[in-house]
Amino acid sequence: MKIAQVCPYNIFRSGGVQSHILFLSDELRKRGHEVKIIAPGVRGAREDQNIILIGSSNEVYFNKTQIEVSIAVGKSRELLKDTLEKEKFDVIHFHEPWVPVLPMQILYESDVTNVGTFHAATTNTLVSQSFETLLMPVASTIVNTLDATVAVSEVPASYLRQISRRNINIVPNGIDLETFNTGNKPFKKYSSGKVIILFLGRLDKRKGVIYLLRAYRRLRKKFQNIKLLIGGKGEELKKLVKYVRKYKLKDVEFLGYVEEEDKPRLYASCDIFCSPALYGESFGIVLLEAMATGKPVVAFSNPGYETVLKGRGSLLLVKPRDTEGLGEKLAVLCNDRDLRNFLGTWGEREAAKYAWPNICDQILEVYRTAIERRREIDVKSKRNGLYKLLDKWFKRFEK
Repeated sequence: MKIAQVCPYNIFRSGGVQSHILFLSDELRKRGHEVKIIAPGVRGAREDQNIILIGSSNEVYFNKTQIEVSIAVGKSRELLKDTLEKEKFDVIHFHEPWVPVLPMQILYESDVTNVGTFHAATTNTLVSQSFETLLMPVASTIVNTLDATVAVSEVPASYLRQISRRNINIVPNGIDLETFNTGNKPFKKYSSGKVIILFLGRLDKRKGVIYLLRAYRRLRKKFQNIKLLIGGKGEELKKLVKYVRKYKLKDVEFLGYVEEEDKPRLYASCDIFCSPALYGESFGIVLLEAMATGKPVVAFSNPGYETVLKGRGSLLLVKPRDTEGLGEKLAVLCNDRDLRNFLGTWGEREAAKYAWPNICDQILEVYRTAIERRREIDVKSKRNGLYKLLDKWFKRFEK
């Protein structure tokens, strides 16, 4: 098959959706399929024969909130039409198809089988709350226009069922077992013999890192041989640094932005991975990465993380905002190397279920079913419905 993967974001920037698209595309190519990625253009982008850049990604202010919008206008719009006509894809696979506006434009122009994967828990995790009211009617129309709809877990699926009666296929995120495995070498500077707790992620309020620091403060009263690494950047960084300084917490290191190539070695360097996200998680790819590296994971029990930490893994879940409970789970693991190894081995086996070959098999089945069941539709009527939505978006973003 000839397949297009549509990314609404800068494909060259690190991100969960971008990573998903790149790994899925590689696995599909290994099966003999021809795959192109369509994404918004960015300045200084490197040339890649497998990536088609159309339009641009822009920062737009709406109700005093800054959001990312990709769009093709003028010559770029014509390039979009010419590209679809020239490439003659069998399937166009949209990722987060309700993110404005490029995916909607491609869906409007497409007359082939269209599949959409929804990664985020709700539209609220994609853009600001003030923007969500505009996305509601768009989301419903897009889901009903697609030939097949995929959700990475029951979390986004349950939301989609509120706006559409269409069948939702559950296909989880994948993990690259070759990249994340127990064979990765730890960084020497973290081989001091201390028990290392690691957090990796964006430093936003919903990620709950302040609760990890509070739990760590409790742990320091019991354990002197522990160290906390916090990787990532975001609006909460200053607050977190201020907390560390206020209570003079020792052995806390802020790593800043962590490059993708450094993540496997960071996981290998830690003894425990902790992700105290409060809400808004549709899955838990960072949990899988740590588990694949053989590390035990402690996390807050938001619905997305519950999707990954099942069975024995559920023993490591803590009620959100429960600082004392988080500290207790971490203390047990800090004090018991054998337990860390036992749970690390369990996590490694569990993560293997999400290997990309397994996920790719499921995605290909969705493609085949969508192609076989594609109904004779009134393309003109479909486009008219989307046109009304696009016209609304264009008037807002072309001002």
